[in-house]
Amino acid sequence: MTPPIQRTTPTRRPLPGVAPKKTPVPQQSAMSQNAQDLPKLAFDIGRLMVFVTFGMIAEFLFFLLHFNTYIAYLVIPLAWIAVVAAGGIGRTLRHRAAWYWMMFWFFMMLSVPFSTWLGGSVARVQAYTEFCLPLLFVVGGLATNWEHVNGLFYTIGGAAVVNLVNARVFGATDEEGRISLDNGAVGMGSSIGNSNDLASHLILVLPFLLFIATDSRRSAAIRYPLLAGVAYGFWIILGTASRGALIAIGVMFLFTLWRASAFQRMAFLVVGLVLAVAVPLCLPTATVLRLASLFGGEHEEAKESQESRTYLLQQSLLYTLQHPVFGVGPDQFSNYEGMMSNAKGEHGEWHATHNSYTQISSECGVPALVCLLAGIGSALATVSRTGRRAKRAGVPEIARACMFYQVAMAGFLASIFFLANAYRYYLPAMVGLAIAIGAAGNRFLNEKEAAETAVPPATVRKDRHLPKRSPSFA
Repeated sequence: MTPPIQRTTPTRRPLPGVAPKKTPVPQQSAMSQNAQDLPKLAFDIGRLMVFVTFGMIAEFLFFLLHFNTYIAYLVIPLAWIAVVAAGGIGRTLRHRAAWYWMMFWFFMMLSVPFSTWLGGSVARVQAYTEFCLPLLFVVGGLATNWEHVNGLFYTIGGAAVVNLVNARVFGATDEEGRISLDNGAVGMGSSIGNSNDLASHLILVLPFLLFIATDSRRSAAIRYPLLAGVAYGFWIILGTASRGALIAIGVMFLFTLWRASAFQRMAFLVVGLVLAVAVPLCLPTATVLRLASLFGGEHEEAKESQESRTYLLQQSLLYTLQHPVFGVGPDQFSNYEGMMSNAKGEHGEWHATHNSYTQISSECGVPALVCLLAGIGSALATVSRTGRRAKRAGVPEIARACMFYQVAMAGFLASIFFLANAYRYYLPAMVGLAIAIGAAGNRFLNEKEAAETAVPPATVRKDRHLPKRSPSFA
């Protein structure tokens, strides 16, 4: 049987002297290129806002130039434009923590009409809405990949360097031996001028600087100076003689022990014992005595401070029970306490609550406090889940970032138990960072798992799915 004839299409050869036609290559349009550049530009603007805010750049420039540069009024509108243009609002609101925080903001506004001083509460809510709430969307909505999240860690670490320079140049020791930035006209008006506020701020930002300093991919010329900066920062914290900060450091230490391996626990315990013996020898006597009052030592000023704080805590709990739904009005605890004391013929403290949690419950009501705590809890749970998943997937860079975030939050949440800092930018920014960690981290891990499923394990390089090299802070 004769096989069928297979017909083939003859190959056309170009005629002599005639160039063959080239297949046109699709060119990326200018509009498409701009669409790809927009997220990066938007993130860079948001990163600038984070650096200006955490670095206290406006205050630092005021210290240097002795006039207000109003830099925040320039950066914040640009950041809002970037958030809207890049779809950051919708991206942020996909997460439960963001909705909890918006509910907290809603209850804060809802409590204003019931305030004991309407004008003061309106000013407080307006300032929070303009300067603090945007960071929830800037941080949570503009970081779209893990490289962006890594960049945010480096940005906050860079801001910590500025804080340390600020403390070194403008810091001073007061008559009680405490380091602060309240140095006459220079430090007046600084949001971290008070010793306790300075210590709480450094407790939050130093773990991000330590994140950079412990990156093994960095050269020793970068890591060792940064480690020295971290050590100097903790020396400043102890130099503030803030007992609340000392408790916060203890919380950070215990949390690290809880999450560390057996070998790491032994190493941390040895280092902790050495520091516990060596640090008191390096601090001024007045500072050591004030810190020792936390463990029963005698210190008159510290005793008076503790009595005042106990009274304010008790009053904030009392006002929470008396005004459980709407509170006495945002930022009005001090005025309400003073007026109530005067009505009873007493002088009154006329001071804030010295506790961020009862500050919200007594001023904005219990529903606002519940939403705030739910937002913080949801953020911490998101980061914890992402860290555990990254550890199981063998991506230590993401797991390490989650660990440092949790250490920073453990210390900070402990420190604000002794400070009235609920209306500042810290919490919305850190909730936004948790949203970014969860979204970008899980996106990266999903892509890693999909790639490993598609490619046989024997052909996958070990370093194929590691995050890119951390960008240096500029």
